[in-house]
Amino acid sequence: MASLTDPFEGIFDNRRRLAASVVVLLALAVVPFTTTPYITDIVFTGLVFVMLGVSWNLIAGYAGQISLGHHAFFGLGAFVSAWLTTPARANLPEAIQSPALLAIAVGALVAGLLALVLGPILFRLTGHYFAIGTLAVAAIIQLVLLDQRRFSGGSTGYYVQNNLGDSATFLLMLAATVLVVLVTYAIVNSRFGLGMRAIHDDEDAASSLGVNPLRYKMIAFVVSAAMAGLAGGFYAQFTLYVNPDSTLGVPWMVDTLVVVVLGGMGTMVGPLVGTGLFLSLDTVLRETAGEFATTIEGALIIIFIIFVPGGLYKLLSDRYGSDDAVEGDTTAEQAE
Repeated sequence: MASLTDPFEGIFDNRRRLAASVVVLLALAVVPFTTTPYITDIVFTGLVFVMLGVSWNLIAGYAGQISLGHHAFFGLGAFVSAWLTTPARANLPEAIQSPALLAIAVGALVAGLLALVLGPILFRLTGHYFAIGTLAVAAIIQLVLLDQRRFSGGSTGYYVQNNLGDSATFLLMLAATVLVVLVTYAIVNSRFGLGMRAIHDDEDAASSLGVNPLRYKMIAFVVSAAMAGLAGGFYAQFTLYVNPDSTLGVPWMVDTLVVVVLGGMGTMVGPLVGTGLFLSLDTVLRETAGEFATTIEGALIIIFIIFVPGGLYKLLSDRYGSDDAVEGDTTAEQAE
C-alpha cells in the first residue's frame, strides 16, 4: 500500500505486477534490435502517446482542468530541440548548437516555462472557456511558426540532425517514459495529488478547507506541459523532422484524448491501456479509412464517454476484478 512518506511504495508491493512490468520493459528495449523499422516506429509512437496521455491525464483527469492545447507544448518541445541540434537550418547562430539530450531537456524546460507564464492568464477562465482558451493558444503558436518560415521552414518544415542513432534515441525515450510514469505516480499518490483530487471534485469546497486552487492547478499545468515538451523533443530527434502543420496539428490532441478516454481518465493505468488499444485501432484505421481516421477516432471518444465513461480499465476492473488497488488504497490512506 502506498503511503504519503513513500509514494513509490505501492509500485513494489505487488511482485507479479513488478515482474510483469520488467518483462514488458525488457521486451520493449529489444524492439529496435529485433524488429523492422516500421514496427520500431509504431512502438516509439506508442511511447510518445503514453507520455502525452499520462501528462494530460495529470492536468485533466486528476486536477479536473480540461486543456485542449496540450499539443502546443508537445510541438514547442519538438521545435526547441530541433533548433538547438540544427540551428543553421532555422537561421539561428551556430553557437547555440547543443547535444541532443541537452536540446530535449531545454525543450521540456521551455514548454514548462510557457505554461508558467500562460497559467495565471488561462486559469482566470473556467470550464469550457478554459478549454477554448488553451486551444486558441495552440492555434496561435502554430500560426506564428507557419508564418515565420525562416525559423520553422513554414509548411514544408525542415530536417533535423543529431549525434544519436535511432536505437539510442528509442532507448532513451523508453527510459524517459518510465521516468514520467513514476514521477506522475509519485505526484498523484502524495498530498499534492490529494489536493488535485479535491479541486477536481469541488473547487469551492477545497478552497474553503485551505487548499489554494491556483497553486495546485499551476503546478499540475507546468509539470504536464514539461512532460509534453519532453515527448515532443524526443519525437523530433527520432523522426529527424519538424513541421508546424504536423508537429503542432490538432490530431495530436485528438489522439491524446482518445488514448486517455479509451483507457480511463483519472487512473494511472488508463493511459497505458488506452495507448495499446489506440495503436491497434489507429494502425488499422489509417490503412483502411485514410483521412477519415481522425474523424472516426473522435467518434470513439463520444461513444466511450456515453457508454463507457470510466474507460476500458475501469470496465475490465469492474467485470473481472483487479489486484491493483494501489490508487484506491492510497486515497483511503490519505483520507485517514
